[in-house]
Amino acid sequence: MNMIDTHLRNIYEDLIQVLEKEDFNAAHANSLFKGPWGALLFLFYYEQFEAPEKDNAVALLEKIYQSYSPAEDPNFAFCNGHTGPFWLLDHLNRHEFVDMDIDYLIDDFISETIQQSKNHLDYKSYDYLHGSLGICNFLVAWANRLEVQEHLEYLVNSLWDAGRETPKGRSLPIFFTYDRVEAEYTDAFSLAHGSCAAMIVVAKVYQAGIAKEKCEQLAKATIGFMLQNKLPVTATSLTGMYPAILDGKYSSANSRLAWCYGDLNVAWTLWFCGKTFNQEAWKEEALNIMRYSARRDTNETAGVVDNCLCHGTSGIAAFYRKFWFETKEQLFLDTANHWYSKAVAAISFDEQKAQHGIRVWQGKDKEWDYSWDLLDGGAGVGLAVLSLKHDTPLHWDECFLLS
Repeated sequence: MNMIDTHLRNIYEDLIQVLEKEDFNAAHANSLFKGPWGALLFLFYYEQFEAPEKDNAVALLEKIYQSYSPAEDPNFAFCNGHTGPFWLLDHLNRHEFVDMDIDYLIDDFISETIQQSKNHLDYKSYDYLHGSLGICNFLVAWANRLEVQEHLEYLVNSLWDAGRETPKGRSLPIFFTYDRVEAEYTDAFSLAHGSCAAMIVVAKVYQAGIAKEKCEQLAKATIGFMLQNKLPVTATSLTGMYPAILDGKYSSANSRLAWCYGDLNVAWTLWFCGKTFNQEAWKEEALNIMRYSARRDTNETAGVVDNCLCHGTSGIAAFYRKFWFETKEQLFLDTANHWYSKAVAAISFDEQKAQHGIRVWQGKDKEWDYSWDLLDGGAGVGLAVLSLKHDTPLHWDECFLLS
């Protein structure tokens, strides 16, 4: 058994223990990105594509689902609320991991989800992980329903109304920041929290045939603004081509390579929307960003510390492998493999087996610690590394807006 196989098996066995013992923070019990539902996503993919002789995922799904009580919690956010678990059930059903009557489960849930999303929009909470955009991304799969169509059109109109004319075009300041004395909204080129997520969701709404004219108008305005904020670079630069957050503090060339913010977010948004709205110039700029960013091939120049999906080496690898599948450009495959090798080399478990997960950077307060979840820990890294072994795309990355 090689090192990759060993790591994947260890992540799998570790996550089984987490779910069997329910060894997770009760506050994250309903969470896809930080709780047991993201661990289940890895278990199903591992058993399907790596170890078909294993048979633990279904039983653990039933165990977690039996203790799941959506009526007791009003949080519907995609990251840590009810939309995440229901997305997982639908995902597993659509991709034939399980066979369930999802329509029976979903009927009442859809109406409540729409109401919660509307509440977010009314309070200008657009965030993909924590606000309306993540909920609406889930709802697109149910766009055959009239109530969903009406709400998705409401989303598009709300995003248009949130726009602001600037000397560089129409911005979309939907990122809520507390960094200043008074909290305010600003632009963030981000899949986790900002306009990149908004444009991906808007493109999906357009693909569903809803509010097509307004979707295209919004995409052209917002992406035009992104392009006007391109930073100056040279043939030898190793800094960002685009800022991450336009709040005066982070709008510099120090933008890191990550899933959550920055150049790779802009590149994928331009590519996805370029295909959707037939904009070749957007697609070409996406390729320019990816080619340029391939030179930032050290942890220091990329601005990464660990191997997590959110802001680590496995997240960078996932972007480059995605562009490889889209274009078959050898540079993208080579760059993906480069970052995969770094991600695999950095997988480290607690030798004392006192903590679950792999060793990752938890921020300046916790520093290095162990994490097993989808966003920042072992489940996410495991899914990224599992993809390395397959010549066709694996669809787990739908929840990260990469499919």
